[in-house]
Amino acid sequence: MSYNKILIAAMDAFKQNLEDFCQKSDVELDSLNEKTLSTMTQGLMNAAQAAGQAGLSQFLSDHDTFQSTLSCNGKKYRFKGTSPNDILTLFGTISIDRAMYYNENDGGECLFPLDRAIGMCKDDFATLETRDMILFASSSLIPQELYELLNKCSMCRPSRTAIQNIINKDGAQLELLRDEIAKNVLDDQKAPENTQAIVASLDGVNVLLREPGKKKGRKNTRPIKSVDNGATELSPTSYHNAMVGSVSYYGVTKENKAQRFSSIYTARMPEEKAPIFKHDFERLVTQTSDNIDMSGNDLHKVLLVDGHLMIKGFAEKSAVLKPFTKLIDFYHTTEHLSKAAEAIFGAKSSQAQWWYTKWRQALKQDEKAPWKIVLSMKGYASRYKLSPKRQKGLKTEITFFAKNKKHMSYVDFLEKGLPIGSGPIEAAAKSIVKQRMCRSGMRWSREKGQYVLSVRAYVKSGMWNRVWEQYKSLKKAA
Repeated sequence: MSYNKILIAAMDAFKQNLEDFCQKSDVELDSLNEKTLSTMTQGLMNAAQAAGQAGLSQFLSDHDTFQSTLSCNGKKYRFKGTSPNDILTLFGTISIDRAMYYNENDGGECLFPLDRAIGMCKDDFATLETRDMILFASSSLIPQELYELLNKCSMCRPSRTAIQNIINKDGAQLELLRDEIAKNVLDDQKAPENTQAIVASLDGVNVLLREPGKKKGRKNTRPIKSVDNGATELSPTSYHNAMVGSVSYYGVTKENKAQRFSSIYTARMPEEKAPIFKHDFERLVTQTSDNIDMSGNDLHKVLLVDGHLMIKGFAEKSAVLKPFTKLIDFYHTTEHLSKAAEAIFGAKSSQAQWWYTKWRQALKQDEKAPWKIVLSMKGYASRYKLSPKRQKGLKTEITFFAKNKKHMSYVDFLEKGLPIGSGPIEAAAKSIVKQRMCRSGMRWSREKGQYVLSVRAYVKSGMWNRVWEQYKSLKKAA
């Protein structure tokens, strides 16, 4: 390959483009001010884009394959000439006349060696680097926002439709390969030094789907349309629970405080009983646990949950989670403690605040505090004449503490320097799902929502580059 040819092509394009720009510019460039700086910046960016396109075009043309016949996967192909193709690159769209080969014996299949060499399959219109950039950015931006951003500050300016097509196509492929990708990437995952605890947690987040169903919110006071059988017509959209799981690595500071090093996440769009999410979460827990070398020291394994029945049921039945010490998230527990105080004394009363503060502190200092809280609530329930609503509320909280007190070992956890709050999963639920999937006006299909959600989980886990390399390798081997 002659680097000189590429250099000449790029330099000629840069020079010609900048000369044309300066000659056609209505701005006098003989002095320096805000306007001339802006104009020259634009001119140099345009010239750099032209140079990149010319150099890349030359590079691709120099590496195309021209011969009478060639073999691929046991099939023989004959050269049939060239076929033009527009390719979206990080420098913008370039046009290439690439060699085309034809298989006369197997349904007239065409082969383009250049496309295969750069990782482009049938119907692909963008290079791998471009698709990588678009998918990464789409984890934070909707297609319209990404389109506007790229048009403002990038040489690559795909249409909104092109952006959506890349998300859909590569997202679908990533989903098909998710098991192999996850296994390979997690096998290479190394725990941070001084890891002493691995903390798993999971949570649910409501996502609005493009599916009929009941919709939460203010009751409809206007006339409600009925269908032919007399039943009330359901809303065309409905909320369903997406799931997020996290595994966090923790160490212990000199002050015997829990210190989180990093977290890895998995997320799944709503599904009935969450079978795929549970499988992915168990795999995440298993592989991250197996990759920790404690060199003879004990590894604390903790499962932080919020008391939700589905999550608790899954935790109790899962063989993978059986070795984990279960703990109800401290802040979730204090929410129930606050509700109990309001049920006993009334909202915003000084007695409610006193009772809540007393027992909140006791949970961190007295191992028997959960049991004592139950006794205290039962005592007030028998002595106080509460309204039916407050009686019902207090009964709910008594049941919560009675059922979960064995998973409230906050004193023991604090003494060992282990976390008692599920901050990482709460943050993940907001960061991974709510911030991207729950904006005003957003409605999702389960399938296409998963494309975005998977990429966002990889990005937030700091694993996207490794995932993309795995994706390219697996597609190449296919």
